[in-house]
Amino acid sequence: MLALTSCNTSSTPPTVPAEPAISSTPAIRIPTSTPIPTPQPTATSQASSICSPLAVQSLETIDKIITQPFIMPRILTNGQYNDDAHHGVDLGFYTRDNKLFTGTDVHSVMDGKIAGLVLDRPPYGNVILVETPYNLLPANIILHFGIPENASIYTLYGHLQNMQDLTIGGDVKCGALLAQTGLTGFTGGPHLHLEMRYGEKDTEFHSLGYYRADLTAEEMDNYRLWRMSGAFTLFDPIELLK
Repeated sequence: MLALTSCNTSSTPPTVPAEPAISSTPAIRIPTSTPIPTPQPTATSQASSICSPLAVQSLETIDKIITQPFIMPRILTNGQYNDDAHHGVDLGFYTRDNKLFTGTDVHSVMDGKIAGLVLDRPPYGNVILVETPYNLLPANIILHFGIPENASIYTLYGHLQNMQDLTIGGDVKCGALLAQTGLTGFTGGPHLHLEMRYGEKDTEFHSLGYYRADLTAEEMDNYRLWRMSGAFTLFDPIELLK
């Protein structure tokens, strides 16, 4: 039985601005505006495969369990993203064969390394970020998205529980178990929030969050950097999975 669920990232406490300005001193260095040559990928044996993010659903049918599709946010005149719309895709269901979706194994979509671990921070809750560097990207993915050679694709897995014993910088393989689906963060029901962007390689997010008054300035700067600064180019994950 499929049922619509969604990420609720719009609940904003009065102590936090709804559309915050980008900090002038981000916690992580934003890439410079130096022109980047058009990518000319060369296929190698090192290129990662593409794996389903969920143990219960194949890549061929992953679009059958979308509970909320990707919706591109407004892009401001300065190239930044507005914090609206739906920056990723939600995958899930309530029950199937008498089994709840909550507690489903979440797998890495590609080879890479852990770029971020976030514990109980709104709106994403428990989060794992995996970086897949340029040299591990399949040539067709590089061409389709126009990935520059000094960039990586970053995949965010949100609303998790039972995260594996992972460390930032540690390697992961396509199909590796990362965690299980949960109900952490802002969520109206059981689903995996999957978000993808490409940006400067070797960026780490030790924490990020927004929409809560007790978060640190660094956590909110990291959230703005990832989600709104435009330093990380957003795209629909289903384009990569399909």
